[in-house]
Amino acid sequence: MKVTCPRCGHSFDTIYARAYSCKSCSVLIYSGKCNYVKCPFCGHEFTV
Repeated sequence: MKVTCPRCGHSFDTIYARAYSCKSCSVLIYSGKCNYVKCPFCGHEFTV
């Protein structure tokens, strides 16, 4: 799913963001699901 960061306006795919920006997140590692995504460009975390 493609999303746009509300802070910087950068468009990116959530799969890319989870693989790049969220790779060390303990919530995603242990539960496998999260309602947030982190922008790989500016680091802003927001709900999807």
